[in-house]
Amino acid sequence: MKRPKGYGIHEDKVLRTHIELSRAFLKIRAKETAWMEAQGLTLPQFAILEALYHLGNLNVGQITKLILSTPGNITVVIKNLEAKKLVTTKPSKTDRRVKILQITEEGSDIIRTIFPAHVENLDRWYGSGLSEEELEIVSKLLRKLEKAQ
Repeated sequence: MKRPKGYGIHEDKVLRTHIELSRAFLKIRAKETAWMEAQGLTLPQFAILEALYHLGNLNVGQITKLILSTPGNITVVIKNLEAKKLVTTKPSKTDRRVKILQITEEGSDIIRTIFPAHVENLDRWYGSGLSEEELEIVSKLLRKLEKAQ
């Protein structure tokens, strides 16, 4: 295989880091997606249910920011969750244009049931490859990278 052109010592390290971070994330995300689909949910559906379960009622804008989605996509996800009777929406008392999302008892039951297994999966996928100290270091470095943007 032909060796790729170098772009400088620092730049090559940045490129290698980007590739490794992307590969690791995509591998874990694929496992997470497959597991979540086996539970009858998409990742965005799970993210909304989890946020509502742990944080309480939220408006659509808050949910969109929390789960790193787009307004167009979030609308479809919410409609699908409503159709499954896992969330309800109601207009805000202070601004009728704003919709407030609330998790239903059925939605709460689902999260209460599957969230512990989700945490176990994440522990297996991350924890099996990294020590406690390494997990802490990676977390701090990723937070630092996020804040630098």
